[in-house]
Amino acid sequence: MPGLSFRFRSVAVALGLMACRQAPPQTNASAANELEGQPRLPTGARLDPVAASWPVGSMPLAMALGPGGRQVVVLLNGWREQGIQVLDRRTGQVAQTVPQPATFLGLVFAPDGRSLYASGGNQDVVYRYDWADGRATLADSFPLAVKRPDRSGSSYPAGIGVSGDGKRLYVAENLFDSLAVIDVASKRVVQRFATERYPYGVAVAPDGRVFVSAWGGNTVSFFKPNAEGRLADDGRLRVGRHPSALALSADGSRLFVASGSTDRIAVVDTRAA
Repeated sequence: MPGLSFRFRSVAVALGLMACRQAPPQTNASAANELEGQPRLPTGARLDPVAASWPVGSMPLAMALGPGGRQVVVLLNGWREQGIQVLDRRTGQVAQTVPQPATFLGLVFAPDGRSLYASGGNQDVVYRYDWADGRATLADSFPLAVKRPDRSGSSYPAGIGVSGDGKRLYVAENLFDSLAVIDVASKRVVQRFATERYPYGVAVAPDGRVFVSAWGGNTVSFFKPNAEGRLADDGRLRVGRHPSALALSADGSRLFVASGSTDRIAVVDTRAA
């Protein structure tokens, strides 16, 4: 079939000419981005740091400024690389790496600066480190659930907050859909409150109120302390899709809520909420 063969040859030549055609020239902006080697996020956005960036371990999901501000602690959640790293803020050098069996999101210093708490992820515990001279030493842990050795965790602690007097830990239990209150002295869960699905972040205001974001419920749950320091449920507020990280203003009057799937931040007036 010579006609059909001719058509195949014509298509092949056309494709070859298209392949040889020169690609359109890059714009100055795109060329500059490639030359600078700016990393691209999975969303397609590029990171454009305003200062020097420092390499750390795999998948850092949380960061806490050390007492005095000379160190930064990051929480690593990578495959076969889970634990904390301590960085010198002046040089960016990793000064210490401490492995953990598991991690997830929660990382916070006690108000007195002598203890550092880190989520234990699927181990269903919160780890406590002694902090002295810019170094962390694993001291003990606080169990949230009875975990069978042959099964993954059922509580899965995420965000962690600490009461102003350092006597209570507030832990978002990501798979329990709850906030657990741990008494530090006895290492026991003394209260537990329901949140909406997949609680994520925890923030503690100067007046003792506690805020918990719920990734799966699009809300922030509010809790207020009584005279004995125990919490009571104080309602919920819808803030947008997939609320995740939380931050409070210095006086606690504004709560900033990151909306994970909209690239927006909700600002909540906590005095009116």
